[in-house]
Amino acid sequence: MDKIIILGNGGHARSIVDTIERLGHYEIVGYVVNGESCKQDDYPIIGKDKDLEKIYQSGIRYAAIGIGYLGKGFVRNNLYNHLKRIGYSLPVICDSTAIISNKVIIEEGTFIGKRSIVNAGAHIGKTCIINTGAIVEHDVQIGGFSHVAVGAVLCGGVQIGENTLIGANATVIQERKIGDRCIVGAGEVVRKNIFNGED
Repeated sequence: MDKIIILGNGGHARSIVDTIERLGHYEIVGYVVNGESCKQDDYPIIGKDKDLEKIYQSGIRYAAIGIGYLGKGFVRNNLYNHLKRIGYSLPVICDSTAIISNKVIIEEGTFIGKRSIVNAGAHIGKTCIINTGAIVEHDVQIGGFSHVAVGAVLCGGVQIGENTLIGANATVIQERKIGDRCIVGAGEVVRKNIFNGED
């Protein structure tokens, strides 16, 4: 079984660990953590970001970014680039309870949480988070490093930019566009296109 490390060990990391354990496709070696630890399970902390190359040289080739989005989209992006420079592979991790069409594209490093739905024609970019119970309808396009939070709904044909957060229980009406580095608040209903002024 291939070995994998998890970057970060807060709540999102624990969700990833739970899914990996349930799927049984990887052996979790431990966490890579900078700063204060939130450790609450049996896996050890095996180093910091500065140790990633040494860990790779030890024979561990797989990594998952377990740092959530809020305020940290740039951190996830930077970590992804650093991991790829070293040579790590970042698998797509989909919970067994998620419903994923066979006709979607999901790029590396993305996490799809419990009871989420990704419908036909969707394209999800690198290292995204599709969180618990989120619905990504047909033909939705989501840019890399974005986060669709718990219970959010993206109706058909929606386009989401990179490094964007769609808050918990938000709904984006069909065919709307949301740009890069935008935040849609929890519970909002988006009926028009949204850009942050830099797009």
